[in-house]
Amino acid sequence: MKKAIVISLAVFAIGIAAAKISQPVQAQTAEALTSNTSTAAAIEFQPAESTPTKYKAGKFTKKRYSINGGWEVEEKDGKTFITFNENFKTKGGPDLKLYLSPNSLESLSSKSAETGAIKLGVLKSNRGTQTYTVPQDIELSKYKSLIIHCEAFSVLWGGFDLTP
Repeated sequence: MKKAIVISLAVFAIGIAAAKISQPVQAQTAEALTSNTSTAAAIEFQPAESTPTKYKAGKFTKKRYSINGGWEVEEKDGKTFITFNENFKTKGGPDLKLYLSPNSLESLSSKSAETGAIKLGVLKSNRGTQTYTVPQDIELSKYKSLIIHCEAFSVLWGGFDLTP
């Protein structure tokens, strides 16, 4: 009988200990955190994301096919992005690529579009918002325009001048 009581008390004590362990830990107040230097030193604060800096914006210009909508160039967290807005729309075509050109859009033709230009990438869609990251090794100030060009058939769709 004594063994049964001892076992019952042991099971009861284990049950209480388990209940204590499974209870949620109380959050410490800010005052308690700052009074305990080892805890306060262990807390790391992440810097807030930087606000994008928009430094160029405008509308697309047609060369061969109609292009509607706007664009903007912005810098955020040390990276440069070119974004076409939600109103962007142009005719679909095969092999449409984006190029940064050292020439103004007005001076370009389908034959001269790729001369001295750097391919930025493939046009993601012929409509809607889309963002392209300018590689960090490209100095955007050396380029006068961004163009949409059909590489396979050498047709300059249009684009925009980066400089006013």
